[in-house]
Amino acid sequence: GGGVEVVATTMQLQDFARQVGGERVDVTGVLGPDDEPHEYEPAPADADAISGADVVVENGANLDEWLDDLLANAGGEAIRVTAVEGIDLLPTEEEGFPGDPHVWHDPVAAKQMVDNVADGLAEADPDGRGSYERNAEAYKREIDGMSRQIRSELEAIAPAQRKLVTTHDAFGYFGRAYDIDIVGTVLPSVTTETETSGRQVRELVETIESENVAAIFTERGVDPKLERQIAEEAGVDIETGLYADVLGADGSGAEEFIDAELANAEAIAAALTR
Repeated sequence: GGGVEVVATTMQLQDFARQVGGERVDVTGVLGPDDEPHEYEPAPADADAISGADVVVENGANLDEWLDDLLANAGGEAIRVTAVEGIDLLPTEEEGFPGDPHVWHDPVAAKQMVDNVADGLAEADPDGRGSYERNAEAYKREIDGMSRQIRSELEAIAPAQRKLVTTHDAFGYFGRAYDIDIVGTVLPSVTTETETSGRQVRELVETIESENVAAIFTERGVDPKLERQIAEEAGVDIETGLYADVLGADGSGAEEFIDAELANAEAIAAALTR
């Protein structure tokens, strides 16, 4: 205790705040490994944490829009950090979204998020600015190392196989950063809150067949019933558990952002080089 009290919505941001804040901060997370950010319903404990927070870190771009009501109800004087600030969002046709909010899957954007977190912490704790900036620089170098590792991991995939079908539209930034084509998603949306129509399922099966997609990837925290059905109809493998919106539970080996991204790359490379 005694440090800067930080509340962060997503698990990625909890990790960034810990990496940048080091021993000067106490980080409380809102979302855990089983919580889908798009569908989250805040609990009284969240309001308690926020009312005592010095800094509240949100993703923004409507990924965690429930935070608005939570902040209004909890009161408190926290500095609010919007991690996607200054990042050009990929466009989406989704109602109510300014752009695709899943920016952390692009390593360049992830580094911008880290800087935004460092700025917010320094605003709350000016004495710690030097420490936050040093930690941020060191961590951004780790992200650079991660992205080099991911690139080399994915190099093994033949150009014709660099195609991904996932649960929802969460990997656009990953695809752009690492040259993988997102040819379709089971839920036709940047949020997991949508339904899929029979027609959309048929179209996706046709896309998978015409594009010769090797596998469908499910996402952690989302029930893969529909993915199983589509994989069966299209006659392709089903691969379990990409980290889309969450990080891994304790003991998963993917509790931290960098490890989760590397786990995704390994799973994608393994499935698409069979």
